[in-house]
Amino acid sequence: MSPAHETKTTLAAELKIIPAVAYLVAGVWLVFCYSFLVPLILRDVRPKPGEPSLWLLNLLLVFAGLVLAAWLLMIFYVSADAKRRQMNRLLWTLLVIFIPNAIGFILYFVLRQPIARPCAKCATPVRPDFVFCPACGESLAPTCPGCHHGVEPGWAACAFCGARLA
Repeated sequence: MSPAHETKTTLAAELKIIPAVAYLVAGVWLVFCYSFLVPLILRDVRPKPGEPSLWLLNLLLVFAGLVLAAWLLMIFYVSADAKRRQMNRLLWTLLVIFIPNAIGFILYFVLRQPIARPCAKCATPVRPDFVFCPACGESLAPTCPGCHHGVEPGWAACAFCGARLA
């Protein structure tokens, strides 16, 4: 596999697939939280002796806002990543939104498909387990001349039909 179609990526490369609008939405959320919600919640708070101080409550609210902003970015990430992996984008985005306690995220990362690679002939994105391009019919991997199953380089015979390979 050529380096241009490498399936292992870095965190920086993965963060680049999140659309700019997602960062904008998360930023607007943080500004809204810290400009309106935190002051509104803390407006009438007068801690009594033995209760957490005001700075601790403020810190907890800031942390909650950051967690929700990260959750928004992850939703946009799943949507973009599902598209590039040729998975049902709407279904996975909705599952991530509505399945609680990050179980939707965990399911997505456990069940996601490998990154699609372009066909050498027509550049159509093709899943790595495909032997032929569904758009142009180009062979993407060595195949058996008898049964047309994919074969590994170096095999002397097809594991599916027993035909001798050249």
